[in-house]
Amino acid sequence: MSDLNIQARNLDLDSLDTQEQLQQTEEAPGSDVTDEQLRDDATTAESWLHYNKGLEGIGYSPADRITRENVDGLSLEYTIQDRDEHVRDHLPTQANPIVVPSGGDDPPVMYYSTALQEVHAVNARNGEHYWSYAYEPEYGGGLNRGGTAQRGVAVYGDKVYLKAADVRIVAIDRYTGEPQWRTHALSETQREEMEPRRLGSTGAPLVFDGKVLLGQSGGGGGWGAVLALDAESGDILWDQDTLDRDRWVDDTYQYGDCNMWMTPSVDPETGLAYFPTGNPAPQIQAMVRPGPNEHSDSVIAIDTESGEIEWATQLLAHDWWDYDGYFVRLFDMEVDGEERRVLEYEDKTGWIRILDAETGEVLGRSEPYANQGGELPFMGIPPAGEDQKVTKSPTGFGSTDWNPDGYSPQTGLVYICAHDDWRYTWYEPDWEFAEDYEEHNDLGGGKETMEHPDKEARVSAINPASGQVEWTQPYEFEEDVTTPQAGGNTPTGGGLVFGGGTNEVLRALDAENGEILWSEETGIGHQASPVVWDDPAEGKQYVAAAAEDTVVTFALEE
Repeated sequence: MSDLNIQARNLDLDSLDTQEQLQQTEEAPGSDVTDEQLRDDATTAESWLHYNKGLEGIGYSPADRITRENVDGLSLEYTIQDRDEHVRDHLPTQANPIVVPSGGDDPPVMYYSTALQEVHAVNARNGEHYWSYAYEPEYGGGLNRGGTAQRGVAVYGDKVYLKAADVRIVAIDRYTGEPQWRTHALSETQREEMEPRRLGSTGAPLVFDGKVLLGQSGGGGGWGAVLALDAESGDILWDQDTLDRDRWVDDTYQYGDCNMWMTPSVDPETGLAYFPTGNPAPQIQAMVRPGPNEHSDSVIAIDTESGEIEWATQLLAHDWWDYDGYFVRLFDMEVDGEERRVLEYEDKTGWIRILDAETGEVLGRSEPYANQGGELPFMGIPPAGEDQKVTKSPTGFGSTDWNPDGYSPQTGLVYICAHDDWRYTWYEPDWEFAEDYEEHNDLGGGKETMEHPDKEARVSAINPASGQVEWTQPYEFEEDVTTPQAGGNTPTGGGLVFGGGTNEVLRALDAENGEILWSEETGIGHQASPVVWDDPAEGKQYVAAAAEDTVVTFALEE
C-alpha cells in the first residue's frame, strides 16, 4: 500500500486518550447501504452484508454460478497477507469479511477486521487496498496492541462499525476510513457497579432498522449485557443485562458472566432479536454458584424497538462444563404438518436444538453428532482433586465451537463443524468463591488438560426436521496435531458446501452427500466460514476465506 495519506488521530471521545491511525490510498466506491439491502441480503447473490449472511444468520449464499459440474475450475484469484507473525502464531483472524456491491461497473468493496483491531477496505475483485484503519484499545485482549479474537464488522449507510476489544463501538466512514464516533458500549448497571476491564469483545455487531445490536464477551469477573446503539449518532438507545440477578443466590451474579460471544440474529418481520448467551462463571467449579444460573446457556429474545425481553429459554442449567451457547439462526420448517418459524440453536454439547421463534418453546433436538461421555459420564460432575482426574468429551473446546455454520433452504440441511476432543478434568475443592475469585477467575478452580490422543474433526449434515445426521465428511490431519478443528461451512445455491479446517485445506463438498468435489491447500488454518458472492459485471463467482493473517480468494468465470 502506498503512503499517500497517513493520519494519526488523538480523539477525546468518552474521555479516553488512545491512538487511531488511518492509511489511505483512495476512496472506496459505491453508495450508502440501505435498510432494504440489509433485509434482502439473505436472498441476494451479489452481497454478503452481515456476519454469516442475512439478518437471519443462515450462512447460505444463493450464488449458483459455481456448481457440482464446474467447481473443479475454481482457481486462486488473489491473496491478501498482512504477515503479522505475532497474530499468526497467537491469535489468528476469525473474521467473516463483508462484501458490499457498488453497482454498475465499479467493483464491490470487501471490509474485514483483524485481531489487532484493524479494519481494511479492499477491492473485492483484486484485493487492492482503498484504506486501512487501526484502533488501539484502552484494554483487552492480551496482545501488545490490545488484540483479541475479532470476528468481523457491520455496515450501514455510509459507515462501517468495529466492535473493539475494549467494548467500544467505532463508526468509520466506509468510503474514506475516517472515524466518525466512538461509544463505550456498557449497560447502565455495568457503568455503575463493575470494572469494565472485566469485559471484552469478539462477535461482530449487527445492524437492523437503524440500530447497531451487540453483546459482550468476558472470561469471568462480571456479567454481560446486550445493547442497541443509534447507527447514525452512536447514542445508546437501550441496554439489557443478560443475567437475571434475582434468580442468582446472594451476590454470585457479580461474577456470573452470561456473556454473548457471538452475533445475534433478527427476524425482520417481528423485529425480535435473538441473543445466544454463554456459560456462567466460574467454569467447572460450579459448587460456588448454586441454582440454574439464569440466563446462562440460553436464548434471549428481545424487542429491538423497546429493548424488552419477550422470552428467554435456558437450554442448559447450572453449566459445569463451559458449554456455551454461541449461535442461533432463523428459518421456516414444517413441524407436525405445520409451517413454523424456528430457531436452530448451537452450543458445545454435540446436539442442535430447534425452538419456536415466537415463544421459545423447545421443539426438539438432533441425535448426537459428536462424542458425549468418557470416564466422566456426559454432563457428570467433575471429581475433586487432580489425583481423581477423568477423561471427558465434549470438553470446554466443545463438540462445536464459535465457527459459523450454514443452513441450506435448498437441501433443508444444517452443515455443522464437528470435533471429537478429549481432555482430563477435575476441580479444586478447597477454594472459597468470595475470597479468592480474583486469583481463579480464568477457570474458577476448574482444570482441563489435553492429554488424550483420540481426536477428530469433520463436517456433519443434520436434518433439523428429523434430527438425523444425514452424512459426515472427516478432515485429514497429521498425527501430531494437538487440536484438529473443522472451520465454518457455507452452503450455496450451486449445491455446494464450502469450508476449511486447521489442516490448511479449503474444500467444496456436494451438499447432498458430502462428497469432496474440490480441495486446495492454502497454507493457512481455516476457522471462520468462507464468504461467497457473485459479480455479474465480471461474470464471476468468488469464494473468500479469512484465516490467520491472510484473506485468500478464489474465483470461477462462466
